[in-house]
Amino acid sequence: MPDTATRRFSRMAARLGLATNLHALQHYSATELIAAGVDVRTVAGRLGHGGGGATTLRVYAAWLSESDQRAASALSARMPSRPRLR
Repeated sequence: MPDTATRRFSRMAARLGLATNLHALQHYSATELIAAGVDVRTVAGRLGHGGGGATTLRVYAAWLSESDQRAASALSARMPSRPRLR
């Protein structure tokens, strides 16, 4: 039965009082793995996506403020120092 995992997850979430579904867990998993620095090809493979990760990035990887802050810090660290004015 193809929907067995979905039904089981839904029943477990309901018992635990969680308002979620299996598809939301897939989004969460992809987002967290990418934010943790796991390469997109690996994340895509775990989700069963082909195509080099394009679907994974387009559909499943949400924007995270934490990741954006790391990106800003990384860019700032690579900028040359401001020249001293005389």
